Amino acid sequence: EPMPEWFKAGMDAALLAPTAMNQQKFKFELLPDGSVKASCGTGFYTKLDLGIVRYHFEAASKKKTV
Repeated sequence: EPMPEWFKAGMDAALLAPTAMNQQKFKFELLPDGSVKASCGTGFYTKLDLGIVRYHFEAASKKKTV
């Protein structure tokens, strides 16, 4: 099924968000119940970067992440 418009808006914002190391080591997953799971990879500042991109995703999509 097609991607919800709010999810696309959130992903676009997350991809444009500034990160500490200019890397995009994060993943957003749209779950069957409509919630969004955010996770990060490994490396320096990945948890900090995840916080930055989560903020941008939530601001653009108006949805909370888990």
